[in-house]
Amino acid sequence: MYQLSKQLIDELQQQNIVYCHWKSNLLLNEALNGYDDLDLLVRKEDLAKFESAILSMGFKEGSNKNISFSSVKHFYGYDSQSGNILHLHVYYQMKSGPSWTKSMRFDFEPYFLENLMLHESGMPVPLKHIELAIFIFRIMLKYSKFNEFILVSKEHERTLKEIEYLQKEMDEEGLKEFLEIYFNNISVSELYNYIGVIQKSSGLEKYLYGKKVRSKLSNYKYLSGLEEDLNSIKQFGYRVLNRLFFKQKKKLHSAGMMIVVAGLDATGKTTITTELKKWLGKNLTISLIHFGKPPSTWRTYPMNLLITLMRKNVEDSNLKSSIQKEDGAKSLLYIIRQVVLAYDRHLLAKKYWKKASSGELVLIDRYKSEDYGVMDSKRLNPIYYHGLKLKLVKLENRLYDMMPTPDILFYLTVPTEVAVVRNEERIKEGKESEAFIRIRHDQNKNLTYQANYTYRINTDQPYEEEIREIKSKIWGLL
Repeated sequence: MYQLSKQLIDELQQQNIVYCHWKSNLLLNEALNGYDDLDLLVRKEDLAKFESAILSMGFKEGSNKNISFSSVKHFYGYDSQSGNILHLHVYYQMKSGPSWTKSMRFDFEPYFLENLMLHESGMPVPLKHIELAIFIFRIMLKYSKFNEFILVSKEHERTLKEIEYLQKEMDEEGLKEFLEIYFNNISVSELYNYIGVIQKSSGLEKYLYGKKVRSKLSNYKYLSGLEEDLNSIKQFGYRVLNRLFFKQKKKLHSAGMMIVVAGLDATGKTTITTELKKWLGKNLTISLIHFGKPPSTWRTYPMNLLITLMRKNVEDSNLKSSIQKEDGAKSLLYIIRQVVLAYDRHLLAKKYWKKASSGELVLIDRYKSEDYGVMDSKRLNPIYYHGLKLKLVKLENRLYDMMPTPDILFYLTVPTEVAVVRNEERIKEGKESEAFIRIRHDQNKNLTYQANYTYRINTDQPYEEEIREIKSKIWGLL
């Protein structure tokens, strides 16, 4: 169990908050350890107290406006021990039915929350006879929709195990009483017939029985058939486009952010940004960009193509700017190259700053410093130029000055000798020479960066400690 999961259980108990984990309790231990989200039903009267408690623990609310339902919320917390994120799927009303529409509301939440028992983890869960009935109805409702039918069929073995788990030591009289109170048109024998359908029937029979159950539960539908069909069509269109193009998940309500990982060669920037994207991208909308190699725009593509061709044909071209050149005036072609590069970087940074401002998370591998003549930064010092060259130099400087300030910047450092050894061990096509690494480290040490929050991270330490430190600082500011 995550340390955060244990803290959550203890805190909600201490606050006397009435809640339960209301479905899929067969795998509750795994969910408490991050395997899946936790589906919590919280008593409406405890809403404010519940949210205050989890927010004080560092949970943050997030949502996707295209996939959201009234009275259903998502919260995310950081477990510092494992370095992973715990997802709370919180219900203030019992919404169910096809997952794209959740067109049913079982409006007996008080009864549900009055009939609980403690799971071995200490988390309250429904009595088995109540959970069994709701589980069977949920599965049968999924059979009535084609897209849901496919998904639930893929988890058939898990469904059978859950039925077996819920039937074990179940209160038969309690089941009968529950059905008589809230589902008086469905008998115990009929419910068991549905279990048989789930266990053994053909796909067609499951679909037909699913339609029958939908009809019997119509008293709990809060969407009409037409509304549900229109919502399903809308959701289908969005989900297809999202999978192909948008790639949207949830956005945190607190804020989007530009998170920069900068530093010298062989400090682990790529490894760290890749892990951070995987960590945050499981639940949240995130982009990863490389500031050092911005894509060309339609305006700059011809010049970049020309420069690329020229660099291939010149063994020691002054167009190469990955290491610092001697101070002094440079050629017009070199200046144009730097202006074009600054323009591409400016547009890239501005584009993703807008995304961050709309709530997305943006990871940036490398960023500009406030120093002249170093990697990813201004290359041209105005004191050496006049006339046309000076105008171009000032344009390059201005483009860098107009770039947005990152929210968080991690400046990775490592001793040069360690960087040399790491570079030798890297498997990378066309990797840098030892001499190049030494020159770059000498020229780019102790750079000055502008960010709302800047952290210097020594990467000459165990990776687990390093990445845990970075994750904790990010989560604390999200």
